[in-house]
Amino acid sequence: MKRLLAITAVLATTLTAAQATEIVIYTGGAPTGAGSTYHNGMGQAVEEQIRKLAEPFGYDVRRVPSGGAVANAAACAKETENICFGIGQGGLEYAPVTDGAVQIVRNDLPGECAMAFTNEPRLPNWKSVLANAERVTFVVPEGSGSEAFIRKVFEAEPALQGKSPNFEYASGQDAIFEAIRSKRGALGVFYAYPNPTAGMVNAAAKDGMTVMGILAPAVAKESNDYYLNRKAPYELSWMGLGETKTVPAMCSKALLFAGEPSKLNDTWAQGDYEEFIAKLKALPADAFVPQDGPLAKLMREVESLSDEYGVSEMVTDLDRQVQEKF
Repeated sequence: MKRLLAITAVLATTLTAAQATEIVIYTGGAPTGAGSTYHNGMGQAVEEQIRKLAEPFGYDVRRVPSGGAVANAAACAKETENICFGIGQGGLEYAPVTDGAVQIVRNDLPGECAMAFTNEPRLPNWKSVLANAERVTFVVPEGSGSEAFIRKVFEAEPALQGKSPNFEYASGQDAIFEAIRSKRGALGVFYAYPNPTAGMVNAAAKDGMTVMGILAPAVAKESNDYYLNRKAPYELSWMGLGETKTVPAMCSKALLFAGEPSKLNDTWAQGDYEEFIAKLKALPADAFVPQDGPLAKLMREVESLSDEYGVSEMVTDLDRQVQEKF
């Protein structure tokens, strides 16, 4: 009898684990997601599509603020209980993708832009950052695409050869702003979809900080994932009031990660996961611009400002703009 009860308990535990499987979507904007277009824009659009797919299957769907692209790939690589998706940054290499623990489902989510902001009067533009790189402290969330992108810039750019970036890790807008205000030469780095009515870059502009685009010709030469957006917005006027403020910036389309279905403990969920991935791959690109919510109209407006150029033209333009003060 005791043996029968033990077996029943094990079966009940297994059934409970299977039923508890949910779908998690790792986005950005840790710790709360507040002001993050990664979380509230693209993340919402991804959630909208996954909820439609998951509804007949009965899964709960949860959008999770995170440290950013690198952290998202790592989280999906480790997941064995829940179906996992994550938003990432194009143009970077991710160890979990290389190792086969994570796959890229889409590489055409709305374009993210590399931008920076500072209170330092000696850093009026990206050219001045390159010239004083050893004095600059790059404030980023640990494990973010922003951190990975700056490392890539230092590895590729001839002007930075032999130098290593100085990082200070901070997560969340308040912590990042405090680090910038408290240290001379501190530069906040933002690599995500520009949100010119809210979000960190917009808040930095309203706080009186200098906003600049990050430009890296050598990185652009290495990958066709990047493009130059001459009108990356950080403040956007509505109803004809004021003027939209923009900077030239290097951008890349965002990625949608998924873990490997075979790693899930629940074999039933494995099949569902594979079906979700196949259906997400078949959707049109504009499915990942939110249709509802406060950022839907905004994202469509910002996408219309984007100017994309081929690699050769972009590299020439980047070289020219790095030499200029803008």
